[in-house]
Amino acid sequence: MDGSDHNHTFFDGCIRTYGAATRHMMTVWEDVTGEPMETLSGYPKDRFRQALGYFVRAMESGDASELRAELNEAMENDENVKSLIEDSLASPEEASAPDVDDVPPSVFKKAIWTEAINRAGDEIVDVNLDDFLRSVVARVIDEMGWKRRFNVGENRHFPRMVQWLREVQEETTWDEGVGLYLMNRASAGRVASHPSNPHQLKVRLNSALL
Repeated sequence: MDGSDHNHTFFDGCIRTYGAATRHMMTVWEDVTGEPMETLSGYPKDRFRQALGYFVRAMESGDASELRAELNEAMENDENVKSLIEDSLASPEEASAPDVDDVPPSVFKKAIWTEAINRAGDEIVDVNLDDFLRSVVARVIDEMGWKRRFNVGENRHFPRMVQWLREVQEETTWDEGVGLYLMNRASAGRVASHPSNPHQLKVRLNSALL
């Protein structure tokens, strides 16, 4: 599988999970209450959050036991959907918090480019990835006009950040070398296909190739 296939698989997988979770919640809601949800709009994650709101309000009113039982049964065969819904119901404020998937790719990649050019000097520079990404995220939050930021670390945001870093790496790859190169912090071995956190990684920046 090449990088392009990996990116599409990652993206499509997220969309399918949110879509499936929303369909489960809509079906269970109508089956239990006898009333359909109002039309949900926006991107898949927007529709998921709107559907989630129905269940959160029911839970807050103390009238959600049948809804939860039916929902548990509906999603028992899909671990990804089950995890998404259960985590979101347990911490609905997190489901509504800023998420890396809410950031247009062009905005995040522009922040990577800007930070890379800002950090690069006359000589090749290595920057620890967690430090680099925190600065990138700060630029993204400012560009999006958000008050809260998402964390850099071993969390659901990190795989998407790696995807965009690798896209920039591909865009800065020339016959002479690479402008932004994702590496293990020890400078040895290949970076894992799906690294789980930034703490053992770094980026090597070459201003002449950015």
